[in-house]
Amino acid sequence: MKVFLTIIRALRTALGRFFKNSTTILVLIGAIYLLLFTFLLSSDLFVNRPDIKAGDISPMFITAPWPKVVEDPVQWEKDKAAAASKVPNVIAADDNVITNFASDLTDMFTALRTIQAEPKQDEKTKIAGLKQTVPFTTLSDSVLGSLLKEPLNAITAAELDGGRVVVDVARNPATGALTNQDVPALQSRIKSDLGQTSIASDLKAALNAFVVSKVVSPTLLVDKVQTQIAKQAAEAQVPIPKYSYTTGEKIVGVGEKVTNQTYLVLQAYGLVQTLAPWKAALGIGIIVLAAMLSVLLYLYHYKRQIYGKKSNLVLLGLVSVLVVALGKGAIALDIGSYKNLLGFLIPLAWGSMLIAILIDAQLAIVVTSIVALFVGIMVDPQFHSQYGLQAAIVTGMGGIVGVYSVSNLSQRSDLARAGLLVGAANVVGVLAVWLISGLTPQSLAVGAVLAAINGIVASVFTVGTLHWFETGFKITSSVRLLELSDPNRPLLKRLLMEAPGTYHHSMLVGNLAEAAAEAVGANALLVRVGAMYHDIGKLKRPYFFIENQFSSDNPHDKIAPTLSTLIITSHVKDGLEMAKEDKLPQPILDIIEQHHANSMVSFFFHKAKEGEKADTLSEAEFRYDAPKPQTKEAALVCLSDSVEAAVKSLKDAASGHVQGLIRKIINEKLNDGQLDECDLTFRDLSLIAGAFDRVLSGIFHTRIEYPEMKDLERRKKRGAS
Repeated sequence: MKVFLTIIRALRTALGRFFKNSTTILVLIGAIYLLLFTFLLSSDLFVNRPDIKAGDISPMFITAPWPKVVEDPVQWEKDKAAAASKVPNVIAADDNVITNFASDLTDMFTALRTIQAEPKQDEKTKIAGLKQTVPFTTLSDSVLGSLLKEPLNAITAAELDGGRVVVDVARNPATGALTNQDVPALQSRIKSDLGQTSIASDLKAALNAFVVSKVVSPTLLVDKVQTQIAKQAAEAQVPIPKYSYTTGEKIVGVGEKVTNQTYLVLQAYGLVQTLAPWKAALGIGIIVLAAMLSVLLYLYHYKRQIYGKKSNLVLLGLVSVLVVALGKGAIALDIGSYKNLLGFLIPLAWGSMLIAILIDAQLAIVVTSIVALFVGIMVDPQFHSQYGLQAAIVTGMGGIVGVYSVSNLSQRSDLARAGLLVGAANVVGVLAVWLISGLTPQSLAVGAVLAAINGIVASVFTVGTLHWFETGFKITSSVRLLELSDPNRPLLKRLLMEAPGTYHHSMLVGNLAEAAAEAVGANALLVRVGAMYHDIGKLKRPYFFIENQFSSDNPHDKIAPTLSTLIITSHVKDGLEMAKEDKLPQPILDIIEQHHANSMVSFFFHKAKEGEKADTLSEAEFRYDAPKPQTKEAALVCLSDSVEAAVKSLKDAASGHVQGLIRKIINEKLNDGQLDECDLTFRDLSLIAGAFDRVLSGIFHTRIEYPEMKDLERRKKRGAS
């Protein structure tokens, strides 16, 4: 029993350490989301599909789930091969052989002219000389003697006419010789054509002898290049076989044989089991893992403050999973023959806008791109159709527009406007897809309607779910801040009625802080709202604060400086309690708590120093008991509060005096260490001083003294004298 208890305690300790490790928790959260995404995206893969092949008998009646044109690339290749096989070879003359014919013919007639022109030889010697040249060797002496007596012009004419006949017949694809078997027919054709010429009989005999002795090889060949070009041209004319189906049209019936064409169509629709589902699911899981790692790496390198909060990662994954889950529900709807267009209804923009409002706009762009990829996989897990890509493009465009439309919310109506912009972007995406893919006009109309509905749904979902995400993850969005800035909020209304001086002071502090926030890139809306609430603690004792004292009586004149200090400094804790009761968000609570930091109430400290117990005074008694500003926003409200109060006390509010006082107060805060724990830089402080000066210059500007006022002053002086 003791051993068992020891094991239980060890396991409990190990599990406690395991779940205290932030990296372990991060990995666990990632694994859960990986499984969820993979399951949702690959769930269609495990639908029971018949495991049949071409040649099998179909066990069920199968119809087309949506309109589709299926191309048959296998049959297309066969058709192209058949068309190419019917193209005859391109026959061309063998220029080398024919050139040799012409050269040999020239040599023969040159030899005849040369011997004929020999003056010192008798006829017998010349005949003997001719017999040494082929083809004269085959001619009789009488023919050779006759040739020697032919005039020179007759010999030249015979050479030209005979050569033309030989070359023309040999080059002609219809009469030339392509193989050795064709050579006798070629010789006969040349002799026949020579016989029809007007060449002398002895010269014809010489030409015939030339044909027999020299035209002994093929004069034609197959032009492989031109033949290939002709075959390619024939293949290009062959159209790819296409099989068109409409929604509900029969593909194959029960007991019918599955032909190659039918099997191809079933494959194209994804209606048959072509591979093990776990393989496709594993592939989808790898894609999901790569996408999740990409987001984490982006956050780690470029958004470290978001990466460091696990709640942000949980929220990011939850929103994305909900988008995919709603997408599964959307594509499961039944709208008849247009079911393939339901991908345009997936509310990706809803998730994009939520992430932009609750976390970060730039991160929302990255996540939108990745979830758009998930949308494409969800619509078509095995990439059988173009509809997955179309849905990814349309919803991705809408999501990105949604991010930009809510990145600078200034009023609640901006969310409604964002829905219209998303719907318009979706419609433009559908139009682009229609132009690219050639959807029917009816599909364009239905797709545009679905895309427009998507935008409206995204806006409605954002408004409806924003509060729950804000509450669940303790996030203060710009929409929440806009709600808190409403002057009719109970606390602000009380502040106006019970402490009007503090109310107007808070409004002016808000103006100063907002201008400074815009100058240094802080959250301007947060500092404005924080400034509106920063002094709500003064509601408990409004008349102890100078801005609410409208009579000459000052209650601090009747009490000790230490008690005055306690009353003044307690407005921070009082404000914090009131803010918590009103359930104000944490960033506002931080500003209320930190807007005085641990600075000194110098007025009452110096007043106490003038008393009898000056030697026993401690500065700690006259300081606020609160943390220093931790953020830019809290520091800006702190500086704005001090500057507004100080400038209001100036008797001469000339521009130079105001500017000098602003820089003096900022330097005092800096030297007192009040800004040590926020991330303001020296450059930021300079920009803040400039922003303060611009705002206060517009308030304390020089005014024109009207004549009526001058007359009144003169009358007062005369009456006094």
